[in-house]
Amino acid sequence: MRMAAYSTTLVVLANSCKHNGRCVAGKAITNRRFGRWIRPTSAHRSGALYADDLPVLGGPLAPLDVVEVPLSHQAPAGFQAENYRIAPGKLWVKRGRLSTAALNRAVDPAGALWLDGYSSGGGDNDRVPEQRLGEADGSLRLIGPLPLHLQVVGGRVRARFEHAGRIYNLSVTDPWVKAAYTGRLDGWYGFGEAFLCLSLAPVFNGFAYKLAAAIIPVNAG
Repeated sequence: MRMAAYSTTLVVLANSCKHNGRCVAGKAITNRRFGRWIRPTSAHRSGALYADDLPVLGGPLAPLDVVEVPLSHQAPAGFQAENYRIAPGKLWVKRGRLSTAALNRAVDPAGALWLDGYSSGGGDNDRVPEQRLGEADGSLRLIGPLPLHLQVVGGRVRARFEHAGRIYNLSVTDPWVKAAYTGRLDGWYGFGEAFLCLSLAPVFNGFAYKLAAAIIPVNAG
């Protein structure tokens, strides 16, 4: 049964790379007040959004854009409770842009980023075992502003930062940061102060990985 479409206005906090498509996430916003997290998803198996799923009036989406999104229904996928299915064929309409100064009001409470103590070979506190995902509280976080360093290793980009007294080193899926740093020599690069939108990705080889889905410099807008 086809469900009636409805629109929600959200501030985009990530438009990251996912399976050759995109993963958009943001927070609902009404009268400058921030509400729940929303991750619009498509009917594709991965939930990724492709060009046909993103007919945006006003140009491509970037973090801090305020956009009206047509949704069909809530579609949680396990610990990714923030997922909502888009209404196919409906326009997304840009309504403005948020300043980074306003992001301070959207930051989530400080604390551990899901569960810590599990690290991949190249990361720090960057994954959660599948059998412990029942303890995860949602799959999206906005943190910052905080000092950030980027690491380029074999053409891949990672973000290293300290949050709530813990060190994290996470894979970066922010397409703009990846484009700017992927071709650089292996090593460490200071980035300065930034907000980070973090996502806990679907399970891969027994773990859900924490990703830096968007890196938003404090002077971005």
